[in-house]
Amino acid sequence: MTTAKPSCETCREHEIHLDRITEASAKCVPRKQQSKVFSSLRLSWPKASDRRRAIVGKSPLYAPPQRKKAHYPPESRMVHVSHEDVEMHYHFANSVPNESALPQLHIPMVWNPSTLQVGNKDLFQYFQCAASQSLTVFGHNPTNLGNAIIRIALASNTTSATAVLQSLLAFSSLHRHNVQSQATELKISALKALAAASGDHVGTKEAIQHVAAGMLLCSFEIHQAACTSSQWTWYLRGVKNVIRAAGLDKSHQDSDLAILLDWVYYHDVLARFTLRHWHNETREFTGIVTSTSSCVRAEASHTAPPAFATIDLLLELCDAVSARPPAVTPAENLADHKSYLKILDWRIRSNPVVVTVDDNADTPLMMELYQLAMLVYLNRASGNVLNQATRTQQQIDKAFTIFSQMGSCDRQFPVFVLGCEARRDDQRAVVLDLIARTENNVSSRSFNYVKILMQAIWAQDDLAERDVNYWDKMSYVISCCSIVPTFV
Repeated sequence: MTTAKPSCETCREHEIHLDRITEASAKCVPRKQQSKVFSSLRLSWPKASDRRRAIVGKSPLYAPPQRKKAHYPPESRMVHVSHEDVEMHYHFANSVPNESALPQLHIPMVWNPSTLQVGNKDLFQYFQCAASQSLTVFGHNPTNLGNAIIRIALASNTTSATAVLQSLLAFSSLHRHNVQSQATELKISALKALAAASGDHVGTKEAIQHVAAGMLLCSFEIHQAACTSSQWTWYLRGVKNVIRAAGLDKSHQDSDLAILLDWVYYHDVLARFTLRHWHNETREFTGIVTSTSSCVRAEASHTAPPAFATIDLLLELCDAVSARPPAVTPAENLADHKSYLKILDWRIRSNPVVVTVDDNADTPLMMELYQLAMLVYLNRASGNVLNQATRTQQQIDKAFTIFSQMGSCDRQFPVFVLGCEARRDDQRAVVLDLIARTENNVSSRSFNYVKILMQAIWAQDDLAERDVNYWDKMSYVISCCSIVPTFV
């Protein structure tokens, strides 16, 4: 079949221009230096009226064979970036001090315009059978958490119990029909009930109901992860304050209270991971960071499952890497910090993968991913102070092998941290395929922010002319989010 010739004058000019560049480079540049020419970044605007962009980036370690009559040099590939990515690249590379000029990463809210009148009984049953499976808890079966919430909601006829029930119905409506008027109205009803209940006597039972309602509202906000879902940090802070004020973390804990406390603890630890990197107090959410990362820390229950050792280590890791000493620190203090990281690295590697009878087939792989993600994050965020570059690469390769083996992975932290390490298109396809499989499950919440952040990281890696500081890159990209993302 004969290939059609470009009929557009601009296209012919592009073709001639590229051919001349390739021809001249081959003639004028010694063979040993040609790869340097072709591996550099090239960004061109052929004409003022032409809005198309052509970017050529460094070739990956492996690339499929090129056709003989390739239009581009044999060691080049297309880089998938947008003008927003290029803007972020120059903003980050030039260290622009004006934070108000940060490019924004945001997810538009998908509104369902349908006017729904689904009965409360149907929504209640749907929560019990389906929606509760998407509650993000660690080390517990989410269905057990849903059953505990139902018991708490039906424990009395108080205003606090009404708040739990309305929050439950709001979350169920959101899960079933996305963001629409009925879900919003039920959420408002829950907030009104909570406000009314705050004036009543709050005993242990009422405090537990406040915690359950607050966490359901938090789950409501993060389920779709749209740019309007900014209140989840406030709900989490309020829940922690209630737990501390009522002494729920110190009192006798039955199974329902225990699973609630573990739910709060898991969200609090992952919030701290995000807030180590999200520095965006100039926007409308001023005060979120200081409020959420205050001295009020959630604690796991007295009967937390063995799997929570992983979350305990993640909390230690977040504290350790954020407390890294500055470059001018005395050698003795640097040695102490390095020794602590070395011990923490060993503890993470030695942490056993605990599986229970309630876990599904992918749980052992998911736990291993958590372990690999923490090890990679420790090495990257500490600037490879432990000199484990080879081991870290082996851990990354193993993670991508696990990605391809898993049917789904509801937990977003390991997918995000390890997915950001994808350098080749085949690796990136593996991550995106896993996310697509996961989002098809009823137990999954939206991966919107994970995807948009990973793709932004990939673009910055592709556009960078040299290695960039991991901590700065991660903090910069996460800070571009219009809301605080969460990776539960």
